[in-house]
Amino acid sequence: MTGFAARFDTPVRPGAPPRTKPLLNAAQTEVALQLLTFVALAGFVLLHWYGVVQHPPVGSALKLLVVCVAGGTGLVLTASPRLPLPAARAARVAIVLGMAVLALLATGLPAHYLKPHRWGSFGDHLNHGLLIAQAATYPYKGGDPWTRLTLLLNGAAFLVPATALAFWPVKRHARELRTASLVLLIVLYGMSLAERSPNGQVGRGFVLLLLIAAWLWLPRISTHDLGAASFAVLTVALVAMPVAVALDSSSGWLNYRNWRVLGQTAGVNYQWNHSYGPINWPRRGTTLLYMQANRPYYWKAETLDDFDDREWLRTSADQSVSAASELPPTPNRKWFQQVKVTVAGMRGNQVIGAGTPQSVSSAAGDAELNGDGTVTAIDHQLHDGENYTVSTYVPEPSAAQLRTDAQPYEGYFGIYTKFLLPVNTPGAPHGVVPARIDPGLWRSAGSGDPVAGKLMLHSPYTPMYRLAKRIAAHSTSAYDVVRKVERYLNSNRFAYDERPPVRTYPLEAFLFKDHRGYCQQFSGTMALMLRMVGIPARVATGFAPGTPQTDAPGVYRVRDFDAHSWVEVYFTGIGWVTFDPTPAISPASSQNDDATGGTTADARKPPSLPGARGLGEGDRAVTGGVASPGGSTLSWWMVPLALLALIVAGLVGWRVRRAMVRARLLTPDERAVEELRAALSRMGTSPDRGLTLTEVERLLERRAGPEAAGYARKLREYRYGANGGGLPGRGERRALRRALARAARPFGLIKALRTLPPLHF
Repeated sequence: MTGFAARFDTPVRPGAPPRTKPLLNAAQTEVALQLLTFVALAGFVLLHWYGVVQHPPVGSALKLLVVCVAGGTGLVLTASPRLPLPAARAARVAIVLGMAVLALLATGLPAHYLKPHRWGSFGDHLNHGLLIAQAATYPYKGGDPWTRLTLLLNGAAFLVPATALAFWPVKRHARELRTASLVLLIVLYGMSLAERSPNGQVGRGFVLLLLIAAWLWLPRISTHDLGAASFAVLTVALVAMPVAVALDSSSGWLNYRNWRVLGQTAGVNYQWNHSYGPINWPRRGTTLLYMQANRPYYWKAETLDDFDDREWLRTSADQSVSAASELPPTPNRKWFQQVKVTVAGMRGNQVIGAGTPQSVSSAAGDAELNGDGTVTAIDHQLHDGENYTVSTYVPEPSAAQLRTDAQPYEGYFGIYTKFLLPVNTPGAPHGVVPARIDPGLWRSAGSGDPVAGKLMLHSPYTPMYRLAKRIAAHSTSAYDVVRKVERYLNSNRFAYDERPPVRTYPLEAFLFKDHRGYCQQFSGTMALMLRMVGIPARVATGFAPGTPQTDAPGVYRVRDFDAHSWVEVYFTGIGWVTFDPTPAISPASSQNDDATGGTTADARKPPSLPGARGLGEGDRAVTGGVASPGGSTLSWWMVPLALLALIVAGLVGWRVRRAMVRARLLTPDERAVEELRAALSRMGTSPDRGLTLTEVERLLERRAGPEAAGYARKLREYRYGANGGGLPGRGERRALRRALARAARPFGLIKALRTLPPLHF
C-alpha cells in the first residue's frame, strides 16, 4: 500500500480535467454577495417607501438602486493598496457627493435646482412639500408635484447614507457601520408603514426577515454553514408567522399615536376669529376628533357672521334665533343627516358638527343651538372620550339645482350682506371712519342703502369692490357669481403660504399686492366680495374632513392639521351651501382631494400655484408605476423577493452542478471519502488532507464517539483491507449522523442533517 493510497485525500482519477481557477477570489466573492444582498434589501425597502404615493415610479426606484450600487462599488475599490491614502479619502468623499447628486436626479429633481443660485428656491419647494405631506392621506393622491417629489426624495435621503455606511472601507468598525446602514433601511421601511397599512404584512415581514438575514450573514458565512443557517432562519420565520397573525389586531397594544414626550397635555383649544397673521395654532398632528358620517363633511365649530373693516369675527347678532330659522322654506328630507362624534384632544365649549345642526344628543350636556349653525356647550368643556350625536341639515345640491334656484331672498338674510368698511373721511383720525355698508340683497329692488356703492368707492377696499362688481355684471345667477369668485381665487394668481406679511388691510393686500395666504385670506376675501354684490355669505370655521379610517368605514380622524375655514353661501330653495376657495394643496384640504364634503356636486379640482404648479421651467411632474390592464398597480414589492430568489437559486444550482461534475469523476468509495471529509469540515473540524483514514478514525472516536469511528473504520477496511467488507451502509450512516449531531453545538442536528441528508444518492 503506497503512502498516497493510505492518505485521507480523494485520489485524482487519471485523465481528469485540471481544476480551473475560480472566477472570483474569496474577498471578491464576499463583496459581490454584499452588493447583491444590499440591492435586494434596499430595493424591498425603497419600493415600500415609494408606495406612499399613488402609482409609484418603479423606474425611478431602479435608477436610484443603480446609483447606490455604483457608489458602493466605487467605495470598495478605494480600499486598493495601490491607491495612496489621501487620494483614497478624497475619492470616497467625491463618490458619496456624486452619489447624492445622481440620487436626486434619479428621483426626478430637475437639474437646474442643483445650481447654487437655485438652492433657495429648492428649499422653499421642499418646505412646501413637507408642509403638505405632514397632513396628507397615504398613499398620496394629490396633484401637487412638489409634495410627491418631496416624499420620493426621502427615499434617496435614506439610501445614500445607508450605502455609504455599508461599503465604507474600514476594518475596525465595519460591523458597526453595516449595522447602522441596516438601521437606516429598517427605519425607512417602518416609516412607509406608519401611515398606510398594505395587505399581507405578515408575508412582507417574512421577506424582510430573510433579507436582513442574508445581509447580515450571507457574505461572511462559510459554505458548510450556509444550509444550517438557512434552515434556522426559515424555522424561526415559520414559527413567527402564526404568532404574528395571532397577535395581529385592529387595535394596537399601545396607543403610541397620542403619546406626549413631556407628559399629557390639556388638549387643543382654538380662537376661531380671523387674524390673518402667520399661523400660530398647534401643528403637531394631535388627534382631536373622530367623526362618523355617511360621507366626509366640513366639520363646523363656529360661524363668523360679521366683517369689522379688517377681519371676520363672530358676534352675538343671531344667538336668539332658533336652529331651524335659517333652513329653506321646504327643506329636502334627504339632506338631514346624523353625525356621531368622539372627542380625543379637542377642548373648548364648541360642539363640533356639520352644516346647520338641529339637535344634539344629551351626551353632550346642555347646548345652545344658534341659527347660524354654531353649537355651544353650556357650563361644559369637551373632554377625551366624550361621545355625542348631532342631527343636522347639510345640503348636497347639484350645480344645476344651484344655478336654477331663482327664488328671491327673504329680507331676514340681509344681515349676511352687511359689513363694516373704513370710509375715507378728511379730518378723521387716520383719515378713515368705519361705516356700516348695506348693499342690499342680490337682485332685490329697493333693498339696501342707496349710498352703499358710493361709500365703497371711497374706501381702501375700492379695488376689491370694483372686481366684485365686474365679476357680477356678466353673471346670470347668484351661483354663477359664487363660482366665478371661487375660480378667481383658485387660479394661478394666488399661492398658498402660511406666513403671509402683516398688513393694515389684510384682505385687500392679499387680493392685489401679496397674492399669498392661507385659508383665512381665501375664505375671508371670497365672503366679503360676495357680500359686496348682495349675496348672503359668511365664513365658517372648524376642520376639513380629515383622514378616513381604513379599519372603520365611515369614520374620519380629525387632527390639528385639519383646522380650516371656508365659505357658506345661502340659496333660498336649498339652504347654506359650502364652498372652499382655498387651494386643494393646503394641509387641511389635502386630506380629502376627492371628496366634496358638503360642497356643490361639481367637486373642485386641485389647482396649480405659482412656485408649486410645476417643478420649474420645462419640468414635468413625477409619474410612473406599473399598471395592469385593469388599472391596478403591480405587486412591485415582489421584485426584490424575486431577485433574492434568483440569487439563491443561482448559488444552489452552481453548487449542485459542481457536485455532480465532481461525483462523475469519482468511484463509490472515493465519493464516500469525499463526503466524510466534507462532513467533518462542515461540522467545524477541518481535517488535514494529509491525514490517513486511521488517524481520521481516531479523531472521530475522540470527538464524536465510537459510532462515528465505526463508520471511518468500515470505510478504511473496504478501501485497504483484505477481508472483502462492503461500504458503510445506511445504518452506519445514520449512526455517524447521530454522533456528529451530539458533538456539534449549537444547531448540531441541523448541521448533521444538512451534511448527511437522509436521502443519499
